[in-house]
Amino acid sequence: MLPGNPFLKGFSQTPNGTIFDSARVEQLRRGPLGDLADVDAALALARLTWDELVEYGTERKNLRLDNVEIAVALRALRAVLGHLRIVFDPPFRDQSGFHQYWKSRGMSDAGGWAKRRAYLTDLFEPVLAQLETIEDTQTGQQADRDGAAGQITEVTRRRLIDGLDAVRKKIMDEPAEGGAPVERPDLFWWGTLDEVAFLDRLYDLDRMPSLDPRYATARLDLIQHCINNDDFPADWIYRDERFGIGAHDGRLLRFLAETLHPVVRPEQVEVRHLHAFYSSVLAHDGYELVQVDQISGAPIFAGRRIGGGVSGTMKNIIFAADGPKPEIVLGDAVNNDIRIVCNAENCLVYDRPLKPEGLTWADLLSWWRDRQSLPTEVSDLDAGRDLCNRLWRSLASKPEQVLFHAYARAYLLREDTTRCPALIPQVYLHYDPQTRRQRGGKDSVLGRERMDFLLLLPHSTRVVLEVDGQQHYADGMEAGAVASPQLYSKMAAEDRALRLKGYEVYRFGGHELTRNEAAVTAMLQEFFEALLAKHPFTAP
Repeated sequence: MLPGNPFLKGFSQTPNGTIFDSARVEQLRRGPLGDLADVDAALALARLTWDELVEYGTERKNLRLDNVEIAVALRALRAVLGHLRIVFDPPFRDQSGFHQYWKSRGMSDAGGWAKRRAYLTDLFEPVLAQLETIEDTQTGQQADRDGAAGQITEVTRRRLIDGLDAVRKKIMDEPAEGGAPVERPDLFWWGTLDEVAFLDRLYDLDRMPSLDPRYATARLDLIQHCINNDDFPADWIYRDERFGIGAHDGRLLRFLAETLHPVVRPEQVEVRHLHAFYSSVLAHDGYELVQVDQISGAPIFAGRRIGGGVSGTMKNIIFAADGPKPEIVLGDAVNNDIRIVCNAENCLVYDRPLKPEGLTWADLLSWWRDRQSLPTEVSDLDAGRDLCNRLWRSLASKPEQVLFHAYARAYLLREDTTRCPALIPQVYLHYDPQTRRQRGGKDSVLGRERMDFLLLLPHSTRVVLEVDGQQHYADGMEAGAVASPQLYSKMAAEDRALRLKGYEVYRFGGHELTRNEAAVTAMLQEFFEALLAKHPFTAP
């Protein structure tokens, strides 16, 4: 991507040297981009469309977008601003529509270009002001989160710098396939990139200040000193306060995880040794780097507190069964690949890689669109209703339906809903090939087979919501059935086992979900707001 805008790509065969990345912009319209926050994407797209529309009223020599592309950009801009709850609804949808609009409003005569420019300023400036306010707020909140823990000591940070020579020696001593030692380059933190390209993945260098008075931005400063002159020491990043690596736990962990990213460091022997080194040093202060995703078989890492979240990598989610139990076999026992050989039509299987930020409703909608072959003209809201109807069919009790309906109405079935976590019903936790009837009414030796609801959140956090009917704590379903200490003990034991694996478990009594509707709705709204505030749904 070109430094100036993440939606323009360099391409020497075009007159102005750039092309519009329409695929990336269409992806933004459908949901958040993994490498660009919504507010940053909206700022870049708003500035690009503003500039293009201003230029459209001139001789048009410097236009980078044609009529179709400006329509794509405006449509995506409206969508992402909707996610951020910013109203933007111009009275045109493309360049041709803008032309017709200015003609109808008397902006074609002498001084027309100045009138059009003033109109566009009035249209876009309030939007940019709101975006910049959101950006400032998020930056402040992120700084608070980064500095809140303060657990990683100066000793640990020093060890991370000083220990790299020993790691390099271990890597060089490891023989290649033929048995001969391999000569490998120094373990610079920027890997196969350069410092500027690496930091571009984590920071907006064009909006950060320069420490060299000759240059306006951090990008120009770093190009001069890291590339042109190459006069910065290799560990300068740890002392540069602009990046906060030397002061904030969160920023250091993101930085270290990025040094292991396959784009940055494709040599997996280096990744293996560096990851082991980082983990051994960070463990003294209670942190670790864990795999949260993969690209082409190469791991992607993120930092977390030791003991937080669930270890391991998700391979698939089997959920929302609305008929007979699926029959599952191991299609490849070596790779632990499963195959549903019977009753597959009664359940859903999500088998895409889990992103570091967890499973969003946008992810689930994208999967559902592909699964159902929904045409592009079907809106996300209509696709969401279709998916919610399918999930609803798996809910066996009124209290479960009340909880799901409250979450769907508050978070899922809205125009600006794609960033929220997906609420997944009836998820298989364990799998016993026999049904309860086949077991003679006995419980499975594996314990609880299904979770009522599951949320997959950032930092490998998995939240289980259980809705307890009378069968969870009493012998029999008739009114006045006797409480069962045995059932309660079994439920408590299963909760302990889940929590020890890293899951968070929250229980609702079925009775509390069938009281006064307004009171139940308010209670659930307060719970979900508190839960999502505890686990902010943004990438670390």
